[in-house]
Amino acid sequence: MPRKIDIPVSKNFTTAKNYIKFILLIATIIIIGRLFYLQVINYNQYNEMAKNNCLRLIGIRPARGEILTSDNYIIASNEPSFTLYFTRNIKTDQKEIDLLSKILNEPKNKIEKKINSIGYFSTQILANNISHNQVFEILSHKNTLKNVDVEIEPKRVYLGNPYIYASVVGYIQEANQQDIEKGAIPGSYVGQMGVEKIFNKQLEGVWGYKEVERNVSGTTVKVLGQQNPIKGENIRLTINYKAQQIAYDALGNYKGAVVILKSNGDVLALVSKPSFNPNDFVEGISEAEWKQLQEGDKISLFNRAVQGAYPPGSTIKPFLIFAALQKGIITPDTYLYCPYEIKIGKYTFKDWKPGGFGKINLYTALAGSSDVFMYQIGMKLGIKTIDEYLQKFGFGKSVGLFGYESKGIIASPRYKYEMYHTPWYLGDTITSAIGQAYTLVTPLQLAVAFSVIANDGIAYKPRLSYIQPHEILYDIKNAKKDFEIIKDALELTVSSPIGTAHNAYIPNLTICGKTGTAQVVTSQQLNTLLVNSNWDLNKIRKYLPQAWFASFAPKHHPQIIMVVFLEHGYDSHYAAAVSKKIYEGLLKYHLIEPNK
Repeated sequence: MPRKIDIPVSKNFTTAKNYIKFILLIATIIIIGRLFYLQVINYNQYNEMAKNNCLRLIGIRPARGEILTSDNYIIASNEPSFTLYFTRNIKTDQKEIDLLSKILNEPKNKIEKKINSIGYFSTQILANNISHNQVFEILSHKNTLKNVDVEIEPKRVYLGNPYIYASVVGYIQEANQQDIEKGAIPGSYVGQMGVEKIFNKQLEGVWGYKEVERNVSGTTVKVLGQQNPIKGENIRLTINYKAQQIAYDALGNYKGAVVILKSNGDVLALVSKPSFNPNDFVEGISEAEWKQLQEGDKISLFNRAVQGAYPPGSTIKPFLIFAALQKGIITPDTYLYCPYEIKIGKYTFKDWKPGGFGKINLYTALAGSSDVFMYQIGMKLGIKTIDEYLQKFGFGKSVGLFGYESKGIIASPRYKYEMYHTPWYLGDTITSAIGQAYTLVTPLQLAVAFSVIANDGIAYKPRLSYIQPHEILYDIKNAKKDFEIIKDALELTVSSPIGTAHNAYIPNLTICGKTGTAQVVTSQQLNTLLVNSNWDLNKIRKYLPQAWFASFAPKHHPQIIMVVFLEHGYDSHYAAAVSKKIYEGLLKYHLIEPNK
């Protein structure tokens, strides 16, 4: 029988055993507490996260509102396209990123950046306007691309020849970071210029959504609910498509602009050349294409009608004659002697007409565009009064049509000193009187200023859509008699054989207008360039004068105001010829009525 042996247990062993029991007890309490926290206290949060693993909320893009012209041409509409949505989970498989990069032909880091901008368990647009081939590739790799959805959605499309109206309509572009910070939905489109920008809120509509259930492979198995999007509002423009096309075609190969206003401020046409295709922005453009749009000669985003500010040349003269009438400096019976040139100190100021005009009144001065007559008027008025009256007609101020217009410049001693740190001289006043010096205007500004003359002192704020109210922009009171005098002189500019715009004469339409030729280099420099180039104008185009013709018609009951600007057009006769083409087109389509 074996003998029992008692082995003594040390005190240290007993302490260690108790310590292990204590650790196990604490660990059990922690585990139970954690389970209680996860399953009871935070039940709702983790239950929602579990649901999110199989439920997805996908946005539904609204159709953007259509843009129509006043003669019922739809120039901006929508067509079906494919949009790629991505739902971000806690971790995105690198294989998914690699495959998306290959299919979308975009760098991996760009794909990753887009995905990382999406909140966890949220769904946002990853790519717009993907092709049929890309859709096929995505659907063929659905086992790898578990977090993507392809939806058929409306895509903006600009109809007809969009180059004709791009300067008015503008374009849309996928929301950038700045747009998103202002509240735009990532992947949505935002108006960047023109009507698309001005009326973006009305045009964009309201997004809808649908809640879908997906299985572990990423396939949608059930639509649980849907809120349909609300289409954006349609916008009808004051722009007439036929008038826009007539003006665009009349410009031909010239760089320049045409602005046609109705007497109530409605914009009938607004053209800028060169133009661009707004459809390119819907698809997305490369950096090279963007640079070409900024700097190119064939296509351009630069709107010469509202952003381009140029010396007005002799188109400024009617406003200074009006100032001289108002100040009592001259009357219709005042005659001034106008030789070919006058000397002020050591400087000589010449007229454009060899031999000069002789003794003439304001009618001949405006019709024949005498510079020496205006030199004398400018000296009598002084630069302070000249500035005062130019401001009355809206020069130096934004018209407020788009919000990105040039304000232009009114020549003044203060402006010259701030820009060049030199004092104002009498010679500056003299050249300011013929629209040279420092004064710069936009074609739209000049059109509004001429509308003041046409309407006997009132100019309405230009508007692009009928949802905008009619507003009086400028109102020069108690001056109808003087405006009638100016109108008579401007009529002679076109109807009289001595008029500088006689080539714009149309027998059954009384046109009142003023030409303007603004030099870029001196007459002597230009003559040298012409001789050296063998009179090839295209070789020295950038040195040629700017050419203007501002007008309104008919004289007694003006229906439209028109400004034609030819950038480096060389001679205002060419601008007058373009205007005549436009007037003839407007008469043909009854957009202006002939004399009664």
